[in-house]
Amino acid sequence: MIDFIRFDYSGEEDFGFKSYVVFGEETESNIQGCAIHADSNRELREKLRRARGFVGVASEKPEVNRYAVMRKKVDVLLDFPGRRLDYPTFKLAREKDVLIEVSLATLMKLSRSRRVKHAEELRVMFRVINKFDTPFILTSGAADIYGMRRVSQIEDVFSYFGANTERARYWSERLYRRFFDDSYIMDGLEVI
Repeated sequence: MIDFIRFDYSGEEDFGFKSYVVFGEETESNIQGCAIHADSNRELREKLRRARGFVGVASEKPEVNRYAVMRKKVDVLLDFPGRRLDYPTFKLAREKDVLIEVSLATLMKLSRSRRVKHAEELRVMFRVINKFDTPFILTSGAADIYGMRRVSQIEDVFSYFGANTERARYWSERLYRRFFDDSYIMDGLEVI
């Protein structure tokens, strides 16, 4: 499995992940992710022109997230407190093969009443994800070493909210193969 983190982690302790994607800091030991924060479609278009590598988009506006899913360069919609996704975004993410990140750090950052509201939103989100079989990934989303969690802990928390952890593992393994397997081209098509 792959974890999305916001700092460069050297891997002193084994949390059960095969690899890490680092958004925000420069890394040499992990996969470099490019995080784009945008408030409008125009701003997103401009920032995507300069983006390289594994691209993640973070926006509070549903229309920007929907637009991001339709762009070829975008690989993942990043999770943070305040992200809003609408129904068509999940459907488009399935068609365009864009991952939806669901991070434990987002749940932990919220205060009590907002955490309860977010928990209810997670239940609805996982129902929609399961309905459309939308690609999603369960991550720690850690900003430092203290936010890191084991794979089993992350899966236990999100399975309580209705996440299909088997599918999350499938999408994560598929992403891992895309980065590290030279014979992998796409599902059902490999170099022999």
